[in-house]
Amino acid sequence: MNILALDENLIEQYKEYIPEDLAEDLERNFFHGLIAVSDGAPVGGIIWEVRNVVTSEEMEKESSIHWIRLEDQDAARSLFEFYKLSIDIDDVVKSVYTLPARDFQEGKVALLEAGFTVDLMEGDVIRATLSDIMALPIFKKIKPQDDIKTLYTLSRSGFNVAIRRFAERGNKGICEDLEYLPREYFDNYVSCYCQMDDMINGILLFHAKQPGELQIVLMSAIGEESQRIVAQMMSYALACAKPLYKPSTQICIERHNYMTLALSEKLFPSGFGIPVYTGSRQER
Repeated sequence: MNILALDENLIEQYKEYIPEDLAEDLERNFFHGLIAVSDGAPVGGIIWEVRNVVTSEEMEKESSIHWIRLEDQDAARSLFEFYKLSIDIDDVVKSVYTLPARDFQEGKVALLEAGFTVDLMEGDVIRATLSDIMALPIFKKIKPQDDIKTLYTLSRSGFNVAIRRFAERGNKGICEDLEYLPREYFDNYVSCYCQMDDMINGILLFHAKQPGELQIVLMSAIGEESQRIVAQMMSYALACAKPLYKPSTQICIERHNYMTLALSEKLFPSGFGIPVYTGSRQER
């Protein structure tokens, strides 16, 4: 059995084995992956992101595991051994993970054997269809103003300035590497921004993760009218998405801060996150 670091060639070679959206993530800064191969066939893999690399604060580096696939225990042991060697190079202090329980029943045993804690709980990601969200009464009342425009109308330099402004305020959404992501990473025809007095004070970024799924990456506004701006941007974005995506398209929001938590309660009053396994392991 060989354990190989996933590079561009291997990602292409094993594209049927690795989820499409995660294969795309491997092109981003701070994402890494390993694949276990036996007799030319993949028998396991792991993809993780090193966090707290770009921060003004003194924070310990953390590895967030986004995907694990294990065909047998030998692959699990070998992958976790090489994973440990890889994260030690990056001075990672702690490993964490949150993985869908439905897809990972057998993997929890391997995680326990590798020294991870394992807990079953409700996940932070809430999903609803585009048609269901658009049918909510709240969006029938909101009339977006002229100061909200789709992302494709914003110049590249204007986009970079806006991202830098929000990132410097600690508003990076669910992507720590937000400042490194190209504009093309986002759906430019659904994502939008609010500009008042030549200043961008609101931004809503969507990423098409995979066919039939739109994920909110960053949703933020500055100032006393921030809640109104966010609600209007969401209404505007949904109207833009309607002719471009099927009604069954899943809109995903990860409840990672107050703004997303408050929005999820309004959009999905009876919504629950899918069951997930979550846990951690101290590395140093």
